[in-house]
Amino acid sequence: MDRTPTIYDARERIWSGAKRIAIYTDETSLGKIIYNVMRNWPKNVCQINDVDGVELTFQQAITWAVRIAQNLKKKGLKHPDVIGITARNSTYVTPVAVACLLNGTAFHAVNPVWDEATLTHIFSITKPKVLFCDGQEYEKVRSATKGWEPEIFIVSDPIEGVPYIETLLDPTKTEMFYQPEPLTEGGKQTVAILCSSGTTGLPKAVCISKQAVILDFSTINSELVTFSASGLDWYSGLTSFLWSTIVGSTRIITNKLFAPDYFVKLVQKYKINSIILPPRYMSALVGFPGATKEALASLRSVVYGGGFTSMTTLRKIQELCPNAMLISGYALTEVGGVAYNIGLGNINTAGKPFPGMRIRIVDDDGKNLGYNEQGEIYVHTGLHWSGYYGNPEDTRKTQDPEGWIHTGDLGYFDDQNLLYVVDRKKEILKYQGNHYWPSEIEGVISELPQVEEVCVISIYDEQQGDAAGALVVRRKQSSITAQEIVDHVAKRLPSIQKQLHSGVQFTDKLPANLNGKTLRRVAREEFIAKKGAGK
Repeated sequence: MDRTPTIYDARERIWSGAKRIAIYTDETSLGKIIYNVMRNWPKNVCQINDVDGVELTFQQAITWAVRIAQNLKKKGLKHPDVIGITARNSTYVTPVAVACLLNGTAFHAVNPVWDEATLTHIFSITKPKVLFCDGQEYEKVRSATKGWEPEIFIVSDPIEGVPYIETLLDPTKTEMFYQPEPLTEGGKQTVAILCSSGTTGLPKAVCISKQAVILDFSTINSELVTFSASGLDWYSGLTSFLWSTIVGSTRIITNKLFAPDYFVKLVQKYKINSIILPPRYMSALVGFPGATKEALASLRSVVYGGGFTSMTTLRKIQELCPNAMLISGYALTEVGGVAYNIGLGNINTAGKPFPGMRIRIVDDDGKNLGYNEQGEIYVHTGLHWSGYYGNPEDTRKTQDPEGWIHTGDLGYFDDQNLLYVVDRKKEILKYQGNHYWPSEIEGVISELPQVEEVCVISIYDEQQGDAAGALVVRRKQSSITAQEIVDHVAKRLPSIQKQLHSGVQFTDKLPANLNGKTLRRVAREEFIAKKGAGK
């Protein structure tokens, strides 16, 4: 029997997930929950840093977090002040984030590898009064925030003369009597601010409420060892952080870039059970000879999402991890998880709505559509969303007065109540007056076993429109040619608008952000450069 049935309201044409059951009251702060959990199980190891070898217990984590929170309060920081965090995963990042939750001050997590102009743009939105960063990024961060000059603390690679995080960790006389700050806005209060992915333009600051992050963690327990390549600035990284602080699973962290050989060593060394990986990392993993059943035997769940994954890659992952459940997630930073799909029965679907989710498919006239009718995906979480920080105009464009989030994704439901995501609405392309979607062509090219990764872009032609081109990463020892890829697409997708009129260019790897999401705009620039150079 299906324990999480999808319900379809034929009159309203709305699909709904199972009923969401609240675990905590709206008045219970996230800081209070973490504080109680960590104090109750002080010896639990919630984090291991593979770089410096530090094992962080609940007792040490909450002690450091309380001291940092007390220092933040001494500085006069309270809700709705914002604390900035732009740092890779390292030992002190977790206590800093917990301290923000204890103090009721939302943290704004930003990707540390962004250039100075982007950092200036995104931090200018929230203007944090205190900011935590890595030592290697200090000068860039200081220059990016010179407009308001926040107090900056370094969390790794200390620099002489610059405040270091350890100056906030001295014992206090009152820490044993400390109590977390209560919520002033209940469950609607913003506890974290993340950034939209920025794959097609400058990122926005996305508010995350306490309601949105306290969901059902029943699939995770304190005996699991987890790993996510993402930092705190990514929703999967935030999820991994919550697993370790609320549930108590042991999170393995590192500030090293993902590499398949290093990942396999981590799995073997720590007997990792659950991982969250973007598709491009999975693709790299299956091409690595050292990835074997024996090396990956401890894995029990593989969660992936954020891009297209070929059946070839997924089957190989399942062969390498026969004891693991493969779970794909369709999610948005604005709402979190929307739908999920388990196993390899039908990898083309985004799956079933998460509990509490309501979804409708809407045409260009705002009319709700039925089964197998394609339109924009609208999502209603039933939870509060404060929108984009300091940006009411874009907030209104994304969330309508009835609370529906306009995802910008195109999709449909089949007659089994499974959701399919076709592509980004704003990435619909048109050739000779006919629409097509890059992801459809990417899916066909990914069928080729000689292809590791692909990103389809368009080169605009004034007479014809958007001419599709493919930037392709070949698997090692593959000699597949551009013409073979063009011919394969022509055979599988005979429509004129879906042909690779701009051809194929090869690259060693696709441009991506730190969390593995392909940057389509940068891929287009690389494609043009290679084509112009005649490569």
